[in-house]
Amino acid sequence: MTVTTKPTGDRQVDTALTDALTAANRVPRRSRANRTAAHPGQRRAGALTRQRRVRQSAFRLVGGIWTVLIFAVPLAAFIHEMFSQKVPRAAAPAFWQPTPPSIVLASRWNVGWAMNGHKPSALEMKDLVVTDALTLIPKRKPTPIPAVLTSMPATGWTLDNGTTITTDTHAVLVLRPLTNGRPSVPGYGEGWRGAYWLPLTTMSWQNYSLRVTITNLGSEASGSTATVVVGHSEKHVGYAVSISAARITIQNQNGGHMFSGIIPAATSHRVGVTLAKQLRVMVDGSLIATFPSGKVTGGIGFGVYKPTPSSYLPFFTDLWVRPT
Repeated sequence: MTVTTKPTGDRQVDTALTDALTAANRVPRRSRANRTAAHPGQRRAGALTRQRRVRQSAFRLVGGIWTVLIFAVPLAAFIHEMFSQKVPRAAAPAFWQPTPPSIVLASRWNVGWAMNGHKPSALEMKDLVVTDALTLIPKRKPTPIPAVLTSMPATGWTLDNGTTITTDTHAVLVLRPLTNGRPSVPGYGEGWRGAYWLPLTTMSWQNYSLRVTITNLGSEASGSTATVVVGHSEKHVGYAVSISAARITIQNQNGGHMFSGIIPAATSHRVGVTLAKQLRVMVDGSLIATFPSGKVTGGIGFGVYKPTPSSYLPFFTDLWVRPT
């Protein structure tokens, strides 16, 4: 190829040599018949080439599939694992435990709540008393068992409902069941009525004997009963010895039945009970029963039961108590 420059400044390319070289290098195209009649070795080579290309395409396809699987399988496994797990349930609400107020903020209406689980210091106790949030009640010293108690005390008797009563002028303890919520007059009232002597100060009593006379029991099968209680405390109602004109029943500290028997019929009986590692019961000087009791503490009490308003009302007199 020759390039010349004309006087006008234009360049001219001589392509004659280039065309000649192109013509010399051109391979004459074979006719269809010549292609069809190609050498068998050439056909075999072409087929191998096509097979090789198909194989390469298959390898590329399989490789692509494996690439997809390499990334897809972990993702699918993760998704399966995530959704196959049990959906976590909401936690149950915790038990609400409100915090008690500070003792310094206590008043009459919340002083018990403020002191719940917290023992106030001496200074805090002083503040509670000064602010009138708490009233100090002096502790009562336990009353020792009297050396000898030979008569029915006139005072110190507390009924089941907390009311205090006194005996009558003849040192006889009269317990009338209620009528419409009030003590009944003679000849009226029915049900149970009980009283305990100094129940707060006799809770530490132990190892003692009691004697008492029960009168006005009526005739046999009249239904009225009188009860003597020993070992009465805040935790236990005490042992109860109940008699009628001709029968006796003994119950344990929690009211369970222990003994029932028959006694000689009379309108009055002298009952004796000893509480000292064992419970010993006597009626009119005769031993009725003895039971092991262990260490039992508590005071004394009495009760009556009238099945009907017209039933007899038993009385208690001639009390006698001493240590054993």
